[in-house]
This record gives sequence, C-alpha cells and structure tokens, in this order.
Amino acid sequence: MSGRAGRPNFDNEGQAIVIAATEPEKKKIKERYIDGEPEDIFSKLAVEPVLRTYLLSLIATNFTNTKKEILDFFSKTFWAYQFTDMGHITSIIEKMLLLLEEWEFINSNKEGEFKSANEIGDESYKATILGKRVAELYIDPYTAHFIMECLRRAADKKTVPFSFLQVISHTSEIKPLLRVRMKEQDRIQEELLRHSDYLLEQEPSLYEPEYEDFINSIKTALFFDEWVNEKDEEYLLEEYNIRPGEIRAKIDIADWLLYTTEELVRILNFQALRKEVIKLRLRLKYGVKEELLPLIQLHNIGRARARRLYFNEIKDIADVKKADLTKLAQILGKNIALDIKKQVGQDFGKIEVKENKRKGQISLKDY
Repeated sequence: MSGRAGRPNFDNEGQAIVIAATEPEKKKIKERYIDGEPEDIFSKLAVEPVLRTYLLSLIATNFTNTKKEILDFFSKTFWAYQFTDMGHITSIIEKMLLLLEEWEFINSNKEGEFKSANEIGDESYKATILGKRVAELYIDPYTAHFIMECLRRAADKKTVPFSFLQVISHTSEIKPLLRVRMKEQDRIQEELLRHSDYLLEQEPSLYEPEYEDFINSIKTALFFDEWVNEKDEEYLLEEYNIRPGEIRAKIDIADWLLYTTEELVRILNFQALRKEVIKLRLRLKYGVKEELLPLIQLHNIGRARARRLYFNEIKDIADVKKADLTKLAQILGKNIALDIKKQVGQDFGKIEVKENKRKGQISLKDY
C-alpha cells in the first residue's frame, strides 16, 4: 500500500512510515503489511480496452511498425510472462489489428506494395490522421469508433443536446453509470420514449444483454441534461442520488469525452455538428442554459451570477457595457461589478461605495 518508496538512482533504500493510534492497531498493521504475504498482481494488458489503446499508441508513435516488432514487443511484457501462451496472445493482437484497421485508425501495407527482402512476409502498419489523434486523446479506440458511428447518423437526423449526452453516457470511460432503480423504471422508460427520435445509437432489444447498460446510459444522460438546464446539486442528489463530488467527477470525464467528440467532428469534417458540440461542452462545464453562454465568458461570472444578471435584463456583453454601475453593484456586489466593467473595457478607477443602511440603497461615487 506504500507504492514505490525511494527514488531509483538517488536512494539506497526506500522507507514507508505507518502511524498506529493504538497498540492493537499496531499489531494488526504488522501482521498485514510487515509479515503478510504480497498480493498477486495481474497484467492489465489482458483487458481488451487497455490492449487496444496501447497497441494504437505504439503504432501512432512509430515505436513499432511491423507485426514482427509488435509481437516482439508484447512478448517481453509482464502479460506474456504471466500468460505464457504466446500463440494465443498473437491471435488476440492480430484480432485487435484487424479491428483498428476496420475502424480506420491504422493502414496496413497492401498487396503489390514494394517491400525489401527483409520485409517480405511481415505486414507493416501506419496510423491514419484519425488514429494518431485518437492515440493522443488516450481514449479507448472502441469508444472513438462508437462516437464516430453516432456522428455519421447525426448527419441524417435532427439532434438536440440529449443526443450527444447519451452517446458519451454509453462509453466505458464514463462508468460507473447511474443505475436505474426498480421504482424509476417507468419514469426512465417514459423519458426514453420522449427522446427516442433524437438518439444517435440503435436501441437494443429489451432482451439483449446490453440493454441494462443502455437504459442506465439514458438515466446518466438525463442527469447531465438536468445539470445543463441549471438544476442544483441538492435537486440532483434527491432525484439521481448523486453527490457533489461524484457530480464533479462525472462532469470532468464528460468534458474529456465531448472534447474527443469535438476533435472527431473536426477531422471527419462534420462542420454543422461542431458548433453544437462546442456549445454543449461549454454548457456542461458551467451547468447553464444556452441563453447564459454570452455572460459566462466573463471572469468570476458563474451560473448563479449569470442567472441574476439575465433576470435583471442584462443578457450579453453589450448589456454589461450599457448597464449602470450602481445597478450592477446591487446585483453582484461592488468588487465584482467593477471587475466585469473593467473586463468589457470600462475601467472606473477607484470607487467608493456608500450604503444607506436605513433604506438599503447603494450609491457609487467616483473620486
């Protein structure tokens, strides 16, 4: 549990210090961590998403370019040492290479292509522009392929923010998904029916094994949709049983997935979709409706302050410029009002704010 203690090439030994509050706790720590047996470890390369990701990265960075180099590399890994059956490992890697080529992330040499005598019988691989970008984004190639397929369907149908939110909610990176509880089944099914015309993936049958993941992705997408429509953390906890820390973690991953979507849209040249994705990414980051996007460009203006400004008929940067400083101070407070005026090119210098406590009025005097 102490990780790698000590620095290679700098320290002769590594030390980890454990502090026990009581004598019984000290005895328990000694039995488990000092005298205990080390736990078994297993190579994560045996997990297909991890293998796909590293295989594409090796090709995209030109670290390995031929099948022989790829197999030589993996034969020296802990995975190969632990698994021992190199023949089976070879068949897994060949399957992954075929998938990466089918998904347009790599190209293999074609029949008739010139090869040197040493290269005959050994296929070579090169990453496509798409493959290089997917490798740089460090995302499972299957996730990128799934998003691409959904984007291609989006070109032929009407999309709404929920369309893209459901796509990113049905990826392995966003897991664990919000689970649909028994008492929620009817409500989620109703929401699914309401949004069915805007879904970008084909809905699986109720009896297919992947249906549970699909219906959980609908609930997860509904949570994101509520967030971008300015529902607060208390409401989300009550409605979706998701805590503030979990909300932030999910939003961070969703932002990464929407950025991936944005990059794939750019490379695939789906210009009509790019604005939608960029807009949704901003809305997700700040948790706001589209109407507040002009205001959240300002530093120190989040969803709550932006909503207060909008409620007071200050809806964009032009309105901020025209707004009376006294009115802004009443809405946001003196310091924030001065700050946003400065941001839009109106510096009022040093301002004294005097408050008439009896009437609750604020007056600003420039001096």
